[in-house]
Amino acid sequence: MAKKFFFAFIIANIFLVVTLTSAQNPFENETEIFSNAADAEKIYLQLSGTTFNNSETIWFKAIVTDVFDHKPTTKSSVLHVELIDPLDNRIVDKNLLKISGGLSSGFFQLYSSYTEGKYIIRAYTEWNKNFGSDFISSVPIQIYQLQKVDGESDPIQDIVFAKDLNSSTFSLSSNIAIKELDTLHTGDAMLYMNWKGGRDSILLKSKSLKSKINIKHSVPIETPIVSYRLHTKNEVFTKSVVLNDEYGSLQFFPEGGSLIGGLQSVMGFKFLDYKGKGTEIEGTIVDGNGVHVADFKSNILGMGKVTFIPESEQTYYGILRTKSGTTFKYKLPAVREKGQVLSLIQKDSIKELRIWNKEKNQDSLFVKFFSRGKNLFLIKARFGNGMFSYKITPKNLPQGVIGLTVFDKFYRPIAERHFFNEKNEENLSISVEMDRDWYSRRDSAQVAIITKFKNHPVSASVSVMAVDSSFFCTTNLERKNIISYFLLQSDIKGEVENPSYYFESNKNLSELDYLMLTQGWTNYKYRENKKPRLFNAQKGLEVTGTVTNFQKVSKRDESNKNRYELNMLVMGEPMKAYVQETDSLGRFKFTLGESYGLGRNFVIQPTEVSNKIDDLKININKYKSPEISYEIEKLIVPIDSIAETIMTKKIREDIRLDPILSSNTIALNEVVVSDYKITPERANMVELHGIPDVVIENDELVSKQEKWTNKLYRWLLFNYPEDIRVKRFGNGQGFELAYVHSADWTYVVIDGIPVHEEDYRLIGTIPVRTVKSAEIIRNTATANRYHSQVFNCYPICPPPPFPAILAIYTYSGQGLNGAFPKIKRTNLINDTAPQYSVTREYYSPEYHEPSKIDWSVPDRRTLLYWKPDILTNSNGEAKTTFFNGDISGKMMLIVEGFTSSGHLGYSELSYEIDKP
Repeated sequence: MAKKFFFAFIIANIFLVVTLTSAQNPFENETEIFSNAADAEKIYLQLSGTTFNNSETIWFKAIVTDVFDHKPTTKSSVLHVELIDPLDNRIVDKNLLKISGGLSSGFFQLYSSYTEGKYIIRAYTEWNKNFGSDFISSVPIQIYQLQKVDGESDPIQDIVFAKDLNSSTFSLSSNIAIKELDTLHTGDAMLYMNWKGGRDSILLKSKSLKSKINIKHSVPIETPIVSYRLHTKNEVFTKSVVLNDEYGSLQFFPEGGSLIGGLQSVMGFKFLDYKGKGTEIEGTIVDGNGVHVADFKSNILGMGKVTFIPESEQTYYGILRTKSGTTFKYKLPAVREKGQVLSLIQKDSIKELRIWNKEKNQDSLFVKFFSRGKNLFLIKARFGNGMFSYKITPKNLPQGVIGLTVFDKFYRPIAERHFFNEKNEENLSISVEMDRDWYSRRDSAQVAIITKFKNHPVSASVSVMAVDSSFFCTTNLERKNIISYFLLQSDIKGEVENPSYYFESNKNLSELDYLMLTQGWTNYKYRENKKPRLFNAQKGLEVTGTVTNFQKVSKRDESNKNRYELNMLVMGEPMKAYVQETDSLGRFKFTLGESYGLGRNFVIQPTEVSNKIDDLKININKYKSPEISYEIEKLIVPIDSIAETIMTKKIREDIRLDPILSSNTIALNEVVVSDYKITPERANMVELHGIPDVVIENDELVSKQEKWTNKLYRWLLFNYPEDIRVKRFGNGQGFELAYVHSADWTYVVIDGIPVHEEDYRLIGTIPVRTVKSAEIIRNTATANRYHSQVFNCYPICPPPPFPAILAIYTYSGQGLNGAFPKIKRTNLINDTAPQYSVTREYYSPEYHEPSKIDWSVPDRRTLLYWKPDILTNSNGEAKTTFFNGDISGKMMLIVEGFTSSGHLGYSELSYEIDKP
């Protein structure tokens, strides 16, 4: 039975409880849980950074909890994490992770094939698909191309724009120089243009691909930014153009919802510049006659509040003047003649709610308090001479965002307010100590962690990240942490700019009320009432589908016509068999055991009894990711100039100290090969490494295939023994590695994507029929560019001195994962079952013996340590150790934690590494 929420009745000499008969009381039947999203899951993502080059690894941790009390989730056991290119509307890479005790962790390895630009990392559970995009956690990141820092081409040139006041548009003209971006381009190209509220695409025909193509276009005059995105056969280039850097939006939000003539009103305001970011402003409020009424000034995030007494039937405007002298005028909300004004006043630790009624009466009112979709309590009272007051005690409310709604005597909502309830004593206390305040290069650092709750030791799950403070803080401008996410961001729609700012000091925390005035009550996540659930929580790995019978069934058999028994055999070690009967609708679900990899082949077919029906068809449900939908205006904002400068400087310095990272491009006109066709898929590899020494096309692969050579390495061993040697590791379920003769290591690159060392065991089993071509490249000068993407030990372990490359191109074009075919046919299904993504531990070098350190190999890590899953013991204690690198200056240790009871903690500690 649904639980009724608590009614608190205030009885005082001016507040008399009455029974109303003029309308039915809707609160009598309201349940404690009213919101559709009250039983959703919150998903917090912590990344190792938000700015990367395309040879680095993105490390991440995810914490999944219940919405209300932040206890580790017991609903879902599977987490989906995806790397998304939002402008191309595609998933670039994805992880399927096990949730254990509310925690998951993983990584994305970036590759040279990734284009430069903005990406999104998003995380969700199947259960959270019931609640829309508000409960899909998304973090934007920026990826730079390591190969394009020096001498990057700009194919979008000579951009000219002008205002056309007659048609209220900007007219744009630009020249597109395709060959400056992609010298190997042939055929048509596409130019995509995006701006706030619109987009367009232009086909650049191959016949018109001369030196430069002039493009003319127009966009609405209020457009602040236009983004160009040029797609050629082998390259993608993105460029944002600012049309109006003085563009901004200023919004006013009356406290409680309305301005009432003759009553003093508090009004929050928020200004966003052309980048959609808050900027410090000051201005004035004037009435319709231009008479000055009040002045206002914001904080550094463009928010603040102003107090004045509006007059009925008067119109008011906010006036801003830019540095160039341009004046902007913004209309305030209309003034109502009658109504109520709400104000929340902070007095020390107590908040006082005051409500004034324009009519000096003693009407009844109701005030309902709620948090995260759950009703807390209801106050029933009367106005006293048109005024109501109530003191709010923080200890009686949960920590975080609290909402209140005021209802009149007819139960109609008349005002609403959100506020932040501070209860720091509810946070997990994390103490962090290091064995020293300063270190020399490559010294070991010992860290001691103590977790407590209300001064008592408590076991907690904590993560430790050590970073170069200067690089991390200047390239991660929108900083958040576990506290700011769970207590603030996760309860408010849209972007909360620089959320950790509010928790840095008590002064900043007081400014959080500006956010509540401007963004809280309009963007609260828990407004939607309960709806039916369409998606079930995933408890583990599973294969689902349906069985369809195409035969006609007589009416007497209809009740069981779609019940069939199925056999399922999952390949691998160990091989597993399952038997299951479908439900009456022909649906089935096989729950699989825990396993890790790129997927396991399986077959499903009806049992002998069910297989007597010839017209059965088994359909496997393919997993559907949520729609990719993000606000264009936030994606096309130009990169922060400081972050870009810092990142570019770092890449140049890394390449200077480690030339292996630098691209060694070979000019194609220096090589003459008559029978090697440079397809778009091969173009990038040819530019990087030159023409291959051995090329094996699919025709040869198929024609020479035997029963015992239907796997790639077996085929190469029997047909190209003078070029390839194959070595087997382990017995029984062991695996094979292939080496090009004369090379001490062979990098395997499939469809332009280098294979990580932990996945090499899978390459030898690739079916020959899925391979378009296999090619050997003995170019030792460029092969080690993959060193950082393949080996966990990079950058400490040296690259192999004599490497080679085995380049494999598949028909799927999707790298190793796409090299294994999926086959469907009636009565027998051969497909791939999901597996959890392979986990990888962050490689932390060890310098225990200084005499054995190879100082010629640079250690320029800006991420010094990443450990997402440390557990403190029953005394709240844990220790860990890592080694510093070669970068000197200020370093920062970031420790976050949570307990099984939902208490959250955050701590930072700085230390120094001396210059050599």
